[in-house]
Amino acid sequence: MQNQLAGTEAVCFRCGATRALYGEVCAGCGFQPRDEGLLVAWLFSSDYLDGEQLKEAQQRIETGEQPSPGVQSLQVARRALGATLQTDPGLPLAQLLGLLVLSLLLTPLVSWVLWWHARLSQPRVAFQAFAIALPTSLLGLVVGLLLKLG
Repeated sequence: MQNQLAGTEAVCFRCGATRALYGEVCAGCGFQPRDEGLLVAWLFSSDYLDGEQLKEAQQRIETGEQPSPGVQSLQVARRALGATLQTDPGLPLAQLLGLLVLSLLLTPLVSWVLWWHARLSQPRVAFQAFAIALPTSLLGLVVGLLLKLG
């Protein structure tokens, strides 16, 4: 998930220290971003911010301001860092089974909503939701037609 380019600069979003790459251990505080933290770290790099914005962010962090990027910024980072089927862990088995039960007993709309929400940032989750939504929707359609016909 790290596609850092040579010549980039980053600011630690915990302490404001400068580092060469957004994913490396911070010399200032020892923090190394992982998972969602890697997305935030990318947002505080020259891959995303220009030099002036990076300096401003550094000053704000050094004065104690804690960054809290919004959902849209995190989605930009996910797309830029290339979440793939290999890097997206998907839903745990218990949640998959829960989604299947909800889709069968209540409505497949839950699966369709999850598919729509996850389609850009979590490809494996989106695939899992689609794999449940489509067959349960078709099953509901067939059962509805059979009940109506006779």
